[in-house]
Amino acid sequence: MILSPYCDVTGIEEVKAPNDSGSGIALDLVTVAVDLLSVAVLIIVVFLGSRTLRAFGQSRQAVAESASLLGIIVSSLTSRVQASESLVSDFGVRLDAFDERTSHVESVQSSLRACYLQVLRHLQDALSNDKRLILELEQMKVKLSAIQQPRIVVRSEPSPEQAGPLPVPSENLLANLTPTERHTLDILRSEGGKSPPELGRRMKKSREHMARLMKKLYLDGYVDRESNHPPFKYKLNDRVGSILENSEKSVTAEPPEKV
Repeated sequence: MILSPYCDVTGIEEVKAPNDSGSGIALDLVTVAVDLLSVAVLIIVVFLGSRTLRAFGQSRQAVAESASLLGIIVSSLTSRVQASESLVSDFGVRLDAFDERTSHVESVQSSLRACYLQVLRHLQDALSNDKRLILELEQMKVKLSAIQQPRIVVRSEPSPEQAGPLPVPSENLLANLTPTERHTLDILRSEGGKSPPELGRRMKKSREHMARLMKKLYLDGYVDRESNHPPFKYKLNDRVGSILENSEKSVTAEPPEKV
């Protein structure tokens, strides 16, 4: 009799010992329990292995994603570092150029300072020379004043309360008149009384000049005032007018000189 290798041992045992039924059943239960335990262990091992494989795959994917993220971060940091290096290099170039300009400006300032100091010395020398010249001129003025000092006659205008008429000049006093004063008297004799502005326009003199001139002639007695309040109007004194007429008649009556 040839037995198959897959035949159940329990069947042989049953053939050999058909009378031992109770022990065969127990053996079968143990075998089934062992088989079930083996299957359960196998299932647990397969489950754990699959979970381990899945976790390992997820870990590899996470590692790959982390590596990709790190690559992006490294690339971004690299670009920023390059940009920073470029800015630092540009700033260094500009700083060098600024140092060159600063040195040039300092040299120019030193040269300008030297020029300013030189100009200041020249101005101080010129100022000292001007002061010395002024001092010499003042000394010369004092010497000239000491040599010949003109006598100044101060005429005060008589007040209305003062009594007595103004002095009337004689014929000899007409020779003391200046050409401008004599011309003014001739205008008053021929055209009548006038104010200083009118005489200034007539003789092409300023109003102030003619006012001073007419006041002098009035105080000397050559003219009379027609009004006591400004603007004053002056007329020729009658005595002076007659003296002027007599002087003109004498000049006209004088015979011409013989050649």
